[in-house]
Amino acid sequence: MKREGSFMLRHSRMFVVLSVFMVLSIVMTFPDIAQAQGKSSTQSSAVKTPDIVKLATYDIGATGYVMYGFLGEAISEKFKTKLRALPIGTDIARMIPVQNKQVEFCGQGGDVYFAAEGLDRYADKKWGPQPLRVAWLARQPGHVGIVRGDSGIKKCSDLKGKRVPWIPGSVFNTFHEGLLAFGNLTWNDVQKVQVSGFGAMLKALVDGKIDVAMAAITVPPAYELQASPHGVGYIELPAADKAGWERLNKLLPALSPYKSKFGAGVSEEKPVECSSYPYPATVAYDFLDDDMAYFMTKAINESYPIMAKKSDLMKRFWSMEECLNLYENSKGYIFHPGSVRYLKEIGVWKAQWDQVQEKRLARQKALKDLWNKTISEAQSKGIKDADFPQFWTKKHNEMLGVLAD
Repeated sequence: MKREGSFMLRHSRMFVVLSVFMVLSIVMTFPDIAQAQGKSSTQSSAVKTPDIVKLATYDIGATGYVMYGFLGEAISEKFKTKLRALPIGTDIARMIPVQNKQVEFCGQGGDVYFAAEGLDRYADKKWGPQPLRVAWLARQPGHVGIVRGDSGIKKCSDLKGKRVPWIPGSVFNTFHEGLLAFGNLTWNDVQKVQVSGFGAMLKALVDGKIDVAMAAITVPPAYELQASPHGVGYIELPAADKAGWERLNKLLPALSPYKSKFGAGVSEEKPVECSSYPYPATVAYDFLDDDMAYFMTKAINESYPIMAKKSDLMKRFWSMEECLNLYENSKGYIFHPGSVRYLKEIGVWKAQWDQVQEKRLARQKALKDLWNKTISEAQSKGIKDADFPQFWTKKHNEMLGVLAD
């Protein structure tokens, strides 16, 4: 655990230096492994290897940023394809370069749900339901409210009157709202402190300028706090608190109870009850070329045996087993056709998942149709743009309800 923590801290510092250039170039390679995890497709020669793959990733300090860094290191041994990763601090901003075809992929977390459904920030007329497709799903190591160990904050209700961060345009506002809701609190019960981005939020926590940050239990600043005189603490989300989870899931349906046994101050003997969801989800739009999606899924799968040796973080949360389990049991995620082709070729795709794909695609079409009708109705009724998100959200909930699959 100490080795992993110090390794992540060293990489955090290394990434800060690299971020000055805002572009991280990574060389991708593949091992020749006969097992399903890392197994090569017999037809992979039909797919042209791209010279460059571009990806918008998380800001400095995020576990997602660290994960993509480990991925880059692991796949740097054979192939000469560069993955250029652009760190962007907020979720909706990270989606823009993918939508505009400036990059092929982005790493996302809870925003995949809101973007696909056209909710929250995506209820704006400029957005609406987004036709996202998945190339890979990794397991979130544990999403939790991180606090200073000497803060005295133990449960969600303890946040009353405390300083809670607000990031303009970020899904983390909803995460924090969900954390408050678990404790039967609202934004009116706390001090809202605006910060510029995810990295700034974590720095503010370490510096004592805010009292909590909802983030992955493995973020490097959690290890920094653990090593500091203050120590690190967590606001747990007990699975037994059904009422708390019901309030949280009204805001964040994609989250589910999870017992983390890996992170700063966390172990098999000292687990933390928190939440989890697919993170990072390596996503693209439906217009992405099939061969590029095929290549990305193949690249991640076939590099796994290498990155698993480099990091327990990657070994635990980036396996093919985790990816497919998350696809089957999470809500609304749709694999890109190119990714499905690869998964079928290596023999891990279940026949019943064809129906899962069809059902999720049908909902996406229904969302788009309803969005178009709602836009027209809003225009005919003279509804102002500022009032449209509420108008659309009401229509969404009445006609389609909360995502069930």
